[in-house]
Amino acid sequence: MDVPITHIIGTAALIGLVISVALAYTIIVGYVEANVLKPQLKQIAEYVSMNIVNLISLTEFAYGDSPSSTVVTKTLKIPGNLNEKAYLVRLVNEGGNCYVEVKLVARSDIYAASPIPLNSTGARVTIAATEEKINEIVSGGFPDNTITLTTTVYSGNPNILIWCWKNNTIYAGLGIRAGGV
Repeated sequence: MDVPITHIIGTAALIGLVISVALAYTIIVGYVEANVLKPQLKQIAEYVSMNIVNLISLTEFAYGDSPSSTVVTKTLKIPGNLNEKAYLVRLVNEGGNCYVEVKLVARSDIYAASPIPLNSTGARVTIAATEEKINEIVSGGFPDNTITLTTTVYSGNPNILIWCWKNNTIYAGLGIRAGGV
C-alpha cells in the first residue's frame, strides 16, 4: 500500500474512534443525569400529592357538610429548576385515578408520578385535571378571581399553589396566584 492511502485510512479510523467515544460519553452522561433527576422529580410529585390530600382533609374538616365561598390555598415551595433544567407539574386523571406527574420540559422521557389517594379522605372530591373540569368549576361560581386555575404549572414561578373549594363537592387543583400575593 502507498503511504498516503495508509494515512487516509488511519486518519479516518481515528476520526471514527473520536466520534464513537463522544457518542458513548453523551449516552452515559444522559443515563447518569436521568438517574439523578428521577428521584428529585419523584420527591416533588409526592410533595404536591401529599399537600393536595392534606388540603382536601383540611377543607372537609373546616367546612363539613356546608358549602363555602372561601377557597383554601397553599403556596407550593418547589425548586425553580433541577440541575438548571426546567420541569412541569401536571395533574392527570386517567380512568378515575388521579395522580401528579412531574417531568422535564426538554426531556419528556425523564418523569415521575405520584398518586393522589382520594379515597383516604372519605369526602366527595373532584380534581381539576382537565380543561373541561376547570371550565365547569369556573362557571360554577369559583369565588377567587386572583387565582388562575390550571392543570399544568412550570417550575420557576414563585406563585404556584394548590387550592380547594367546597361547593357540595370538594374541588381541588393547581393554580397560579396573580400578583404574587
